[in-house]
Parts: sequence; structure tokens; C-alpha cells
Amino acid sequence: MKRIFKIIVGAMVFGGAWAATAHADPITFGGTYTVTTSSGLSAYSNSASYLGSPFTLSPLNVGQSVTDNLFTLSASQKSAGEQSFSVAFDFTKPPPSFGANGSGTAKVNKQPLFFGFYFDYIQNQSIHFVNPLIKLNFGPNNDGELDINLLTDSFIGLQLHTVEARFTLVKDPTAVPEPGSLVLLGTGLLGLCLISRRNRRRA
Repeated sequence: MKRIFKIIVGAMVFGGAWAATAHADPITFGGTYTVTTSSGLSAYSNSASYLGSPFTLSPLNVGQSVTDNLFTLSASQKSAGEQSFSVAFDFTKPPPSFGANGSGTAKVNKQPLFFGFYFDYIQNQSIHFVNPLIKLNFGPNNDGELDINLLTDSFIGLQLHTVEARFTLVKDPTAVPEPGSLVLLGTGLLGLCLISRRNRRRA
């Protein structure tokens, strides 16, 4: 009897440990992002040096980060003054899907040239993010955490400003028990019920 009890308890512990470690492997994130700007700005990300959309990030363990170029801003020559931009992330991996938005502003100045012509440019160090740190929850129980830091760098000679994103996996999501784990747990509970019933009959 003691041996049967130990086997049942062992099966239950094994099933619980299996479920708890289901997300110990690196997590791969993937999805799309879209960029919108006001009339005074234009954005492009049409070369291999950008993350691109759709995208797949390098697999991440907890505490690891990866940084990628999202898009480059330039003046569109259509409007000056404070301009706005936003980027919307839509993750489809890992399921279920999740997402968030980031936004910012930039100041576009007019530089006089000659004969009444002007050249519009983004003022250096004028880009500010409304929400530079985006915290996203994900996973079956919505308790995993992926942080996105929005950053910018500038190439002053051409007044080009590249917006980057640093993706950091802060917390693994809680695992949902696999069918095999549930079977083991159910077997263990059923065994305990049968043993209890048998003992009552003997009594």
C-alpha cells in the first residue's frame, strides 16, 4: 500500500514540475508594426538595416535584450513646427496575440535658402517620446512581461533621426499544464480516491 501511495504522489509531483518548467526555453517573439506621422514628417524602413514588418526577434531568455532599428524620420517639406509620430506593435508570437502603441514628437524648422525657398529639417535633439518605456503582458494567463524601450540617434549631417527599439524579456509567462500533466494529476487523484474507498470498506 505504501508503495502504491509513493507512486501516485510521485506522478503528481512530476506533473506539477513539468507544467512549471514548460516555458524554460527561450521565447521567440514575432509580429508586425506600423508607423504613422503628421504631415511635417515622413518615415521609412526599406532596407536590410531595419527590423522590417513582419518581423521575428531573436529568441530571448529572461533578462536578455535585443535592439533593432524601426524607422528613420525626416522632414517631409510639407509643414513645420512640432510634429508627431506613433508606432503600433502587434505581436502574434507567442500566442495569444498582444500589442501596444508608442508615440513621440519632433520639431521641424524652416531654413531660408534663396529667392523665397526654404529647406525643412528636424531640429537636432528635438525628438521626445511620450512613452519611451512600453510594458507588455503576454501569455495564456497574461502574466509574462516584455518591455520595449524606444530610443533615437541622429546623423546630424543629413538631419536623419533613426528610432530604435530595445526588446527585453522581463518575466516568463506562467505555463498552462500540458494534457500529459493533467492526465498524471487525474490518475493520482483517482488512485487516492480508490485507496480511501478501499480502506473504508475494510474498516
